[in-house]
Amino acid sequence: MEYHPRINLSDERLIQSKIILGSFPTWSLSRSENETINQEKKVTRIKNGDVSYFYGSTNNQFWIWYEKYIDPNVKHLDIKSVKFSLKKNKIGLTDVIYSCKRKEKSALDKHLTQRIYNHDFFVYPKQGEKLKILCTSKGVLNEMLLSNNFFKIHTSLEINIEKSVGFQNRFINKFNGNQNNIKKPCCVLIESETGGVIECVSIPSPGSPYRRLIDFGFDSNNLNDSNLFLDNYLKVIFDWFIE
Repeated sequence: MEYHPRINLSDERLIQSKIILGSFPTWSLSRSENETINQEKKVTRIKNGDVSYFYGSTNNQFWIWYEKYIDPNVKHLDIKSVKFSLKKNKIGLTDVIYSCKRKEKSALDKHLTQRIYNHDFFVYPKQGEKLKILCTSKGVLNEMLLSNNFFKIHTSLEINIEKSVGFQNRFINKFNGNQNNIKKPCCVLIESETGGVIECVSIPSPGSPYRRLIDFGFDSNNLNDSNLFLDNYLKVIFDWFIE
C-alpha cells in the first residue's frame, strides 16, 4: 500500500470556501510501508528535482498555471511562496485519496486501486453560502469525489442536474467549447439541505493536459489551436474560482 504523506483520517475539515482537490501523489511523492522503497523514492525525488508537496513533480504544471492565472508572485515549486499565497487567498488544498495500491510506478489515476477515500474534507455551506471545489482532473470530479460512496456519506447533498447543465453551459460558451464532445460533466452543482451550494469544476490534468482535452470541449475538427483552447479554458475556470 501507498499512503498520502500530508493527509490522514484524523485531519480536521477545511474551512475555506475555495478548495483545490487532487487525486493522489505520484509514486516518488507518496509514502510506502517499506522503508527501503521510501529511500528509493527519495533518491528519485532528488534526481528529478521533485518537491515533497501537492503537485510537487517537475512534470506537473499546476503551480505554473496557478502563477499565471491566480498569483504572479508564486514561484514554481517554491513551497513557501505557494503556502503564503494559499493562505492570502483563503484557498484550501487537499487530495481525495488517503491510501491505495499502484500498478508499478504509474502516474495514471486508473492504475490506483484499493482506494481509501478522503470524503470528509469540507464543511457544508450554510444558507446563502457557496463552496467552490476545483478538481484537477475529470476523474477526480466524476469517479472519485462524486462517487456513490460520497453520497452515502453525505446524504444531505444532492446534484441538481438541471442547474448543473446550465452551470456548465455558461463556462463552455465563454471558451467556445464543443458541448457534443463532453460526455461526462466537467461542472456539477450540488445543493445541501443546509441551504448552501457546492460548485464543482474540473480542469485538465496538470500532469498531461493535452491527453484528453477533447473531454473538455476541444474540437480539432474546427482547426482549433489546442494551446489557445487550454489557455482560454484555464483562464475562465480560474477566474471563476478566485472571484
